[in-house]
Amino acid sequence: MSSAGQVGLPSTSSAPPEGSEQPPPAYAEYPTELPTTFPIGEHEVPPLVNVTDLQAHLRLLGAFDRLKYTVQHPEDGPPPGMQREHLWILFLNMAVQRFEAFMSATWPNNAVVASTEATMPPLDVLMVWHTYLLA
Repeated sequence: MSSAGQVGLPSTSSAPPEGSEQPPPAYAEYPTELPTTFPIGEHEVPPLVNVTDLQAHLRLLGAFDRLKYTVQHPEDGPPPGMQREHLWILFLNMAVQRFEAFMSATWPNNAVVASTEATMPPLDVLMVWHTYLLA
């Protein structure tokens, strides 16, 4: 932990930090606990999330990144005349339509509480939902 009370996270870059010969630490060396409070302005505020939630969120963001790569790099290559970025734009438009269909569906009253594989939306729909939650 740094002197300012913040958790020092290693660089996500694969290159060693400038002036250092050492590679970034392995995942196991990441902090496993958060400080009891964080300084925000003149106040000390308890964490709003826990390490497990942060790790789950990072895994979700990683899945979104892999999804984008998979869409932009199809096994057969992009269709003639279509750029990789256009594949992603087309995919996102279809994901928004699928999200709207998912949210418009009629669900049993307990579906939100009892999330199962049957009620969990596919990754593209989750990505759009995540975006709406950030807005």
